[in-house]
Amino acid sequence: MKNTIVECVFDITYESTNAPEGFLSLIASVDSFDNLKKLPLSQIPETIRKSDPNLRNQPIYEITSSENKEYKVMLGDNTIGLAIVNEYSSWTSSMYPEIEKLFGKILTSGKIDKINRMGLRYTDFLENENIFDSGKVKINIDNNVVADKTMFVSIEDKIENISYIKVITNKKQYQYKDGKLSENKGSIVDIVTSLENQEFNLSDMSNIFTLIDKLHKIHREKLKEVVSDEYSIKYSL
Repeated sequence: MKNTIVECVFDITYESTNAPEGFLSLIASVDSFDNLKKLPLSQIPETIRKSDPNLRNQPIYEITSSENKEYKVMLGDNTIGLAIVNEYSSWTSSMYPEIEKLFGKILTSGKIDKINRMGLRYTDFLENENIFDSGKVKINIDNNVVADKTMFVSIEDKIENISYIKVITNKKQYQYKDGKLSENKGSIVDIVTSLENQEFNLSDMSNIFTLIDKLHKIHREKLKEVVSDEYSIKYSL
């Protein structure tokens, strides 16, 4: 079965007296993330970026590594994120260990005063598939199941202290990272799990990474509610 995961990103938003440039050498010390690319937002003055709630948590740098081409780091005034660049393999063997390696060093450096939010986002593209027909989410209109319409479903809720947003669409082309559109239409499942508005103890890394792993577990539960069981089995890790 084709891997349907087209995007996976873990990020934090934080408070710090350090400018984002103060994190560059620290990030570079992990897997040689030292190839720096300025993003368009970096051209906007810092005072404007930080005062605009829509901009303050957006990345201004993209950092890649010549040694580890599987990931990229996204850095902003108040955010640091790690994204898969190539094909996703698994949580336990690739994504989670890299999160531990990068954020373990960042969070124990003393450069961050407070974490405001931790989030994990997965995007799946099921090419040539109508998820409202093959999946577990069914839409009823006048007691009739409808699957042949173009639909957009957004669900938001909370499990314990973890919030999630689940967005499901069908009959869409997917725009890949290089800007190309998929040849065929399909269904997109976008799920964000997050922890925010709580106290994160930066002296307890074991608990921090337990919470990060819990974000993934909740994502797995929410994905199982949407896709058919064959996908649930494939992405059990």
